[in-house]
Amino acid sequence: MADQVLNRLQQYKEFSAETILTGSSGDSAPISPKIDQKYPITTLISLYDPDCIGNRTLATFVKSKIGHSVNQVYFKDLFPEKYPYVEGELDLLIDLLKQTKTELIGISLRSSSCTTAESVVRRIRKDLKNIPILIGGTHAIICAEECFNLGDMVCIGEGELPFLELLENFQGGFEKIKGIKGIWFKDDFFKEKQNCVEYKNKDNPIIENEQSKNTDLDDIPPIDFSNENKWFIENGLLSLGDPLTDRTVGEVFSARGCPYRCTFCLNNVLEEFMHDGDFVRMRAVDLVIQDIYNIKKYYKNLNKIVFADEVFGWNVKWSDEFCQKYKKHFPDLPFAALFSPSALKEDTVDKMAAAGLSHGRIGVQSGDQGQRLSLYDRHETNEEIIKVVKQFHRNKVRFTFDSIVNNPYETQEVLKETLRFFMEIPKPYEMNMHSLVYFPKTNLTKKAVADGWITEEMVEGPGQDEALRINHVLVRNKKRLYTYPDKLFWNSILSLCSKSFIPSRLITFLSDCKFLEKNPAMIYWFSRLMNSFNLVFIGFKMLRNSEIRVSDLWHHLRSLKFVTTVNK
Repeated sequence: MADQVLNRLQQYKEFSAETILTGSSGDSAPISPKIDQKYPITTLISLYDPDCIGNRTLATFVKSKIGHSVNQVYFKDLFPEKYPYVEGELDLLIDLLKQTKTELIGISLRSSSCTTAESVVRRIRKDLKNIPILIGGTHAIICAEECFNLGDMVCIGEGELPFLELLENFQGGFEKIKGIKGIWFKDDFFKEKQNCVEYKNKDNPIIENEQSKNTDLDDIPPIDFSNENKWFIENGLLSLGDPLTDRTVGEVFSARGCPYRCTFCLNNVLEEFMHDGDFVRMRAVDLVIQDIYNIKKYYKNLNKIVFADEVFGWNVKWSDEFCQKYKKHFPDLPFAALFSPSALKEDTVDKMAAAGLSHGRIGVQSGDQGQRLSLYDRHETNEEIIKVVKQFHRNKVRFTFDSIVNNPYETQEVLKETLRFFMEIPKPYEMNMHSLVYFPKTNLTKKAVADGWITEEMVEGPGQDEALRINHVLVRNKKRLYTYPDKLFWNSILSLCSKSFIPSRLITFLSDCKFLEKNPAMIYWFSRLMNSFNLVFIGFKMLRNSEIRVSDLWHHLRSLKFVTTVNK
């Protein structure tokens, strides 16, 4: 295994333009698109997510294998309901596609971005009728048939190998690409518009190829953060270059898949589709270290690393090796990650804190242990959670709880138990409250449909925005909050639990007040005020710890982006 890792590191040496594991720096690559007529001019579009590791990995993988540079367009930032696109931004996108002479478009799609994707694709179809569109991402895997309303091809698994094969064979026409594993095709598009060899399946207009094998993660080079072939569209402006490299936080992944099967999570669906090879895989530690050196090379103001893994630290052997090497190579670079309480060993927390862990997120979802198990299929006990919290406190690691609210199965008894437990957790801590999201085909979504809480149309039809709300509760969006009037009181009360400056006795008094329960707007505004105070406090604490810059603080405090920053 060690020899294989060293061989791959040597392969990446030329690509990354730096000495492996030394951290030597270099200038960003020049802005000069490389066009090889052997392959189609391809543009990957990321909707509302400049991080978009999926598209970045695809482009980097292709570049390392065949030397072909793929255009990357990052269309705005997160939270489309708060920062909607304007027609001028679509104009910029269309002009860019024309100027780059794009021959193939790829769109990374999450379930929460469906409505946005429809609008973007509709405009592309209007102005650029003959460019085939490939849809990828998690939504494409679990709802492939639906995605043919948007694109001509759908990637139904991990995209690196199918995408590479598509580019290598694209110029050969439909007969060369129609059998690519991992890609489904709408056959009539190519027949009519690409002048390919005629192929028409009257019985099934969609060619359903079998899934490609899952990617060997150790075969993926460090992500290319150069300014080459990258554009960012936001606030009515088109800017050239990578939108991430001026930020203070760099994101890296060390694994794919999740060892747990939470009923609300897409991972319990994805494993059913991505069956060819192991679903949960780890990257070699040395390759992860190389990734971080690569980020340090391009990020001008880097002061923190965030791991994008579904769950971090569950593999004890890997974690031990990582802690040793991270501390050696990056003694002054803190990192953050998401953990599961049931997977964390006491000495693992100690080792990670010693290595540089500064912030941990814990997915608790509910303070009621019975509901966590029966509804969410989460097996950690309240005692295990408290134990992990104490470990974080002992190591002076800041941590955040992820909690699900606006859940129709929450009774008064469940809410009271959740409140009791959240007040029992040793302070200080932060609370990240999300409305329950009904992702397509999850076990929880199926249950909610069967029980009549939502309809199928709300999940995979025109009304899917109702089921796919993703919002941070009690931050900015009053309209969204008031769509759950029966939950407003309890959401407000629960949000107070994490605040060190609010006595538990006061929270108990407020939760027992029938007047406030009948007039929840009053407690909502109080909670919002307290939440604002807390965000300011966290902001200055992060400023003191160099986790954020002075120039960013005011901008972040005025938007939902700060919540994202806090949680990283």
